Amino acid sequence: MGEVSLLAEVSVSDPGELRSLREHLRLIPGVDVDQAPGVPGKGELGVWDVLQVTAVGSGALAVAVRTLPEFIRSRRSSVTVTVKTAGKTVTVTAQNIDEAMPIVEKALDG
Repeated sequence: MGEVSLLAEVSVSDPGELRSLREHLRLIPGVDVDQAPGVPGKGELGVWDVLQVTAVGSGALAVAVRTLPEFIRSRRSSVTVTVKTAGKTVTVTAQNIDEAMPIVEKALDG
């Protein structure tokens, strides 16, 4: 029996960075990245697109998520990346990377 595919929804605070983030995540073996329209929450008129990151097994998805600090630090402007998986949402910024990444990794574990 093969491993189960895992899904995370990843969004970025600056829509101009979405393409860069998509290309960054696509470099990771075992990870598939699709761009999809965001779903507005209650009271929102519209939202930016999001990335749907799918990986076979938690290992590839964990590798993808662990590259987020590298991506965030490489940006010239302050960028916020939000990861939603398994009903949990964590926002990662340059200021909270050290605190946020263990939370994201724990969410991936189940």
